[in-house]
Formats: sequence, structure tokens, C-alpha cells
Amino acid sequence: MKIHPLGIGRTKVPFGQFYGGLAGADFDEFVTDKDHFIWVPIHAYLLEHPVCGPILVDTGISPEQTEHVEYYRGSIMEHVMDVDEYDLPADQTLTAQLARFGHTPQDISAVIVTHFHEDHVGGLNLLGHAPVHLGADEYAARGEKAFGLVPLAFPPSIESITDWRPIEFTGPALGGFDGSADLFGDGSVIALPTPGHSPGSTSVLVDHRFLLTGDAMYTVRHLAVDDVRAIQIGREDHYVDSIRRIQWLRRAIPDLLVVPAHDDTEYGVRLTAGLATGELSDQDARWAKDWERDTFDEAVRLNPARRPRFIPDPDGGPVGAVS
Repeated sequence: MKIHPLGIGRTKVPFGQFYGGLAGADFDEFVTDKDHFIWVPIHAYLLEHPVCGPILVDTGISPEQTEHVEYYRGSIMEHVMDVDEYDLPADQTLTAQLARFGHTPQDISAVIVTHFHEDHVGGLNLLGHAPVHLGADEYAARGEKAFGLVPLAFPPSIESITDWRPIEFTGPALGGFDGSADLFGDGSVIALPTPGHSPGSTSVLVDHRFLLTGDAMYTVRHLAVDDVRAIQIGREDHYVDSIRRIQWLRRAIPDLLVVPAHDDTEYGVRLTAGLATGELSDQDARWAKDWERDTFDEAVRLNPARRPRFIPDPDGGPVGAVS
């Protein structure tokens, strides 16, 4: 099965949100730090299933969301998030990205949503005809609000969907996971529960080769959960447990490649480029495994030389980069 990464714009986030979880960064810093921004990519994934047809894993953002004040007017997100949080060039919209592979949104036969956060569900407004699979705990928690403020699912972003398919992980254990869900009955697309970043966050195993983690891990460096950790608004113990289960899955499937949705590392950039045709070459797969070996030891501890560091903008602007 072919798997195509779709670059659906980018999002501006605080460095501490991605990398400050072990340095005491918290929700207050997430909201108030305006001096350590970084840009990270937003990815959805197109799966060319041989029987079911084109399937999407996540949907990225929509052009409407870039009109921040108007789109989020009346909600806490109008004030908590920056008006330039999202950047979406015309050639990176979901419609434009699907057209690169000869598809329109109407061609999509099913959608898998890793979690309800806005940069993963913005394109659902084009997909009201399709069934949407997501973790049962995520679906059940859609109306809950973090700190009584921010809803897990912003209603205008999901209102077009009528066919929700909550996933129950009643299938066989796999790697470190107690249960799984074979979504299309042929073993090619298996959902795994990775809660923490959100209550029912789900990762998607494609062809027992690629693990699409959504935001269960922001980047591949987050595999080293004892060295690199995102800040957590929800259950940090669940977040850590999910990553340890992913570590176990990597041991059970030695060729597995972890594919986070916002990976701005050299690994993420090359893996995305290598999958442009839908199939990863042996050369790129070997490079990815060599990169992993140079980055993690056998206990999945991070090479100190690859610890992420914020690099300020040389012109003094608020948006920097990551080493």
C-alpha cells in the first residue's frame, strides 16, 4: 500500500511546548511565552488502500482557520492562540495536496483521526461524506475542556461529520500494546491506543512498517521520553506509558519507522521526502535506521549531541529554530 505524506501548511508553537516537559514548562508558559517560537510542519497522510480506496489519516488545517479571529470568535481559542498560529499556502491546502495524486476530497473513502486537536481535524469540513474512525475515549471526551477553558473538539471544525466510528481496541496484543484494532480487516491498517496528549489519542500502524503517531510524539526525538518530553496538559503518566509501548513495538518490529505529524528534524524531513512517491526506497530506509542508531542507544536514551536546543532568530525576531 502506498503512503503519501501531505504537507498541510505549518504551525507556530512555543519551543517549550515541544521540548520543555522535563524543564518545568507548563500551561502558563505555553500561553504566555512569546519569545521562543518555532515553526513546525503539519502532516496528514494519504493511504492508497488496494481495496478500500484512498484513506486519510488526519486532515491538517483549513484556509478558514488562518482567519483566526473570525473562525474562533467567541471561543477561548480566539484569545489563547496567536492570530498567526497557522500558515497555509494555497498549494498546501488539503484539496491541493490530494490533487497531486489525482484525488478530490470526495474520493476519500474513510478518515482516521489520531485526535481532535485543531491542526488535525481542520480539513474535516470537506469530508462530511466519509466515515471517521477515532479512539472511543477521544470521541467520548469531545465535549470536555482542559482547565475548563479549551474544548477538546471545536464544534465548527467537526460539525460536517455524521458517521463517527469510535474504535474499541479489542484486537490482539501487539508489541507493548494490550489491544489493537484492525480497521479494514486485512491487517494493513491497525489502530493502537496512545493516550496522553489527548484522552483517546490513537496511532496508526501501516503495513507493519510505518507508525503514524499523530501527536503522541511530536518528533522522533521524543522516543527518548526520559530525555525529551513535551509539556502535558493532560495525563503525563499516560503520555509516558504510550511512548514506552511504542518503544516496545520498535523492538518487536525491527524495521518499524516512526512517523510523527510535526517532525522538523532531519529524520522527519528526509522520511517525508523519501515517501513522496508512496514507497520508501531501501536506501532511505537504511539511512533512517542509521540515523536512529546515531541518535538513541539500546535503552532509547538520547545522544547528548542531538538534544534539541532553541536557536534565536539572528535578527531578533520571536520565531527561531531548533538545533
